[in-house]
Amino acid sequence: MQNHPLRAQITSEVHARPFQRLQPGMRLLHIASVYQHDDSGRLDETLCSLLQSLQLVDTDVGTPFFYVSNEKVAVRYEAHNEFYTITLYQFSQAIMEEFHSLWRTLPGEFLSGVEIVFNPRDAEKPDLKTIFGSRQVSGAEVMGGAAKVWTDFHPSAEDGFVKIVVNDVNLKAFQAGRLMQRLCEIETYRHTALLALPVAQEQMPKLTDMDQQLAEITHEIAANNNANELLSKLMQLAAQVEEISAETANRFSATQAYFAVVDSRINELRESRIQGLQTVAQFMERRLDPAKRTCLAANDRIERLSRRIARATELIRSQVDLSIEKQNQQLLEGLNDRARRQLRLQAKLESFTIIVVTYYAFDLLERTIRNTVSVDAIRDTALMFLSFSVPLMAGVLWWYVRRLLKHYSED
Repeated sequence: MQNHPLRAQITSEVHARPFQRLQPGMRLLHIASVYQHDDSGRLDETLCSLLQSLQLVDTDVGTPFFYVSNEKVAVRYEAHNEFYTITLYQFSQAIMEEFHSLWRTLPGEFLSGVEIVFNPRDAEKPDLKTIFGSRQVSGAEVMGGAAKVWTDFHPSAEDGFVKIVVNDVNLKAFQAGRLMQRLCEIETYRHTALLALPVAQEQMPKLTDMDQQLAEITHEIAANNNANELLSKLMQLAAQVEEISAETANRFSATQAYFAVVDSRINELRESRIQGLQTVAQFMERRLDPAKRTCLAANDRIERLSRRIARATELIRSQVDLSIEKQNQQLLEGLNDRARRQLRLQAKLESFTIIVVTYYAFDLLERTIRNTVSVDAIRDTALMFLSFSVPLMAGVLWWYVRRLLKHYSED
């Protein structure tokens, strides 16, 4: 037995992005950046420069994931379809400002950033007003009470990073790694999911206008107006809807997947409410859910509009088919009427036909008698009987002709 050619890839996929073992008393920066695949070469060069500046062991930066570390710092890199993320870990008392200057040289467009302060168990409760100011703070006990989290989800004016404070209560090393990664992914996928919101807001007025156009066309269909003109309008409207669908389908599909990841990561936090604070789940439900519903509604409206146009098109086609069938019926009725008139005319001409045939039959028999009978008395007698038999000949011919035309009259 030989190995399946995809066995190694399938087996390694579940271990492709492992969680790190993390200890409290550290800080990290997490950056998500949108980039074009054409920038991959420049990205690899910048990553190599970043690793060298942090005195990290060089690694294969061309892979979609890597994690390298030393006693002071670590770097985690993940490449996704339309964005990449880099997480910078500070294990010692290195100055975080140095980290802030390092990521600015990376290519792409900065989308979101998270700065997490992971305090040890004996740390006091942070002064929320000092850290977050007057903004509303969300907080909760997470991971079954093994840690406490506080954040305002508000990017700072200086660098655009959202600050999160985590106090260790009873976290194990891998639990801490999972918690840090989930907090970073919530913020990352929250932003990537909302990339569809401006698209949805832009398309909503267009969809509303198309809805009105379709309603007007439907009213005209009910009024039995010009079907060909209405069908042309529907085709133009369908082309516009398909154009919007082609432009937005990938964006809306990705947004649904990103929202699902956000919901999954929030559920994995296993939050317990801290008195006086709203949880992360409550914050997202209150602030993120309207945008989520807007994106989903825009996608649903496009699909429903496309289906309604298809139904209206089928209705017009049915009307056109009925009109064609009616025209065909009228044409057949006209043909039948002409056929009946021809039969009536033929019936009227039957009498003339019988007279003509009778005349030719009488003339033929008369000539035959005159040429074959030499005795005058017998010839005169035969001609007399022939003359008296004319009505009989006409009757026989009339019966024969009627018998021939009988089945045509029935048809």
